Amino acid sequence: MHLDLRSKFAVFLCTVFLASVLSNDTVFFLLTAILIIYSTILGYLKIAARIAIVIILISLMRTISEGNGFGVMLPDMFLFIVLRSLVIFLSVIPIVKTSPGELMAFMKKFKVHRNIALPLIFMLRFFPVVKSEFLEIIDSLKLRGLISFKKPFTTMEYLFVPMMFSSSNVSEELAAASEVRGISAKGIHTSRRVIKFRINDYIILILTIFVTLGLYLLEGAI
Repeated sequence: MHLDLRSKFAVFLCTVFLASVLSNDTVFFLLTAILIIYSTILGYLKIAARIAIVIILISLMRTISEGNGFGVMLPDMFLFIVLRSLVIFLSVIPIVKTSPGELMAFMKKFKVHRNIALPLIFMLRFFPVVKSEFLEIIDSLKLRGLISFKKPFTTMEYLFVPMMFSSSNVSEELAAASEVRGISAKGIHTSRRVIKFRINDYIILILTIFVTLGLYLLEGAI
């Protein structure tokens, strides 16, 4: 299912609102289940499942500690904040996964200033590439036997020094590729992507409003 970016932002804003006002665990986990279904429908089952597992583990930790946390290192307030943040992240996944081309077309249509649009586009494109480079560096260090928990500082040096050089090269390559494609060229920029509300967007928007109101009222009724 493809959704307009505005629909995704509506879900995100409503999730932030609910995560900040819901205090009943039953209603909160109902919200979590709805967001997992939402992410799964949009095609993000794997990452939603991973987040769900972490949410379950943290919830079990809070239950075992009976709301007291685990000392200074893991106070209950920290677990509470992480739990809420993970639920919000479930609603952010579709936004973060939006392709740079679609995001650029969206910003062009709504006349977002280039000083805001371009850094955001580069950021969304930069982090996935850097993640790939990071994993390649780790695999390379494993093959050479240079990762050792006995020498953490040496391992960090082997890891982060090539990572910094790689990140610098990636940023230069992305900037050069964008310039070649005319991202800073003057004139009217066109796009093959059509930014408009479709039936799916209206359905998601209506469901989001009803779910938000329903959970908020259910919170007060329990």
